[in-house]
Amino acid sequence: MELSNEERDQYSDYLASFDGLMGDERTKRTFAEVIQGIIGSESLCASRIARFSPQTCQREVG
Repeated sequence: MELSNEERDQYSDYLASFDGLMGDERTKRTFAEVIQGIIGSESLCASRIARFSPQTCQREVG
C-alpha cells in the first residue's frame, strides 16, 4: 500500500507523538516500521482501530 502525501503527513504527525517514549533512533525506526506494516496490511482489525484515531477523525471524509 502506498500512502498519499496527506496520509504520509498524518502518519508522521501520529508517530511524532511517541518520540518521547523512544530511547534511541533504532527503537524509533523499528516502531515506525511496525506501525507502517500494520497500516500497510490493511487488516480489518487495524482499520477498525484507525477509524477512531483522534488524528484521522479530525479530517472530514466526503
